[in-house]
Amino acid sequence: MIKTRILAPALLAVSLAAASTTAAAAFVVTYEEAGVTSTTTSFKPGSNAKGEEIVGVERFDSLSTGVHGIHVSNFGNDDLGIIGTYHGVNVQAADQFGGASGRGNYAVSGINATSGYSISFNQDLTYFGFWLSALDGGNQLSFFSNGTEVFSFSANDVLDLVSDKSGYHGNPNEEFRDQNRDEPYVFLNFFADDDSSFDEIVFRQTTPGAGYESDNHTVGIWKEQSGTMVPSSQVPEPGSLLLLMGAVLGAAATRPLRRV
Repeated sequence: MIKTRILAPALLAVSLAAASTTAAAAFVVTYEEAGVTSTTTSFKPGSNAKGEEIVGVERFDSLSTGVHGIHVSNFGNDDLGIIGTYHGVNVQAADQFGGASGRGNYAVSGINATSGYSISFNQDLTYFGFWLSALDGGNQLSFFSNGTEVFSFSANDVLDLVSDKSGYHGNPNEEFRDQNRDEPYVFLNFFADDDSSFDEIVFRQTTPGAGYESDNHTVGIWKEQSGTMVPSSQVPEPGSLLLLMGAVLGAAATRPLRRV
């Protein structure tokens, strides 16, 4: 079945201060090298007996396909104590549009099944990362702390980073190598600064019929950042994110892509 996907070039706001009526938080956004499907970030050690880094990964491979009203995840490690509760996540089997290993499952919102899903955490976190695949112009990500949105990110912003870089377009996995070459595949890192944190994340797909595909949801307390940032000239002043997003939505040209 053919679906129309809309992509619009825009700026990536890195080291952003996202304004809200009651709170603001500074985030740094980076991207990993082409073909990388997991983070290269280092994480602070925890207090458990093993002294493991405070990091966990949800790969969705243990779940059945379809929409899950509630899915409680330990992100692959009970010892770390990080628990995330997914509300309304749609799980799909790996195909050309998603699945970080080329096998197993991935998460998606949209594709005429759901408009979004949320993840609430049992503790404050400073890091979230995920493999973004088959990027759509309607992909939206929001971070919350105590019920207040502290940061928002449009996946449109990735286009300005990778549009002229080789290796980012098309599925990089052997099973689906170079399929869907019109769309970017990239691992993104989100770092809250020393004075910020979050306890909830919401994925939303705003383009009808399209999907927000992601995998390898990685959560933790970061120690050292990794990845590549946008040049500092593209960093907005604190509190200017909402103005930037409005300008992007009003000025960016769109181009249709066909998803088969």
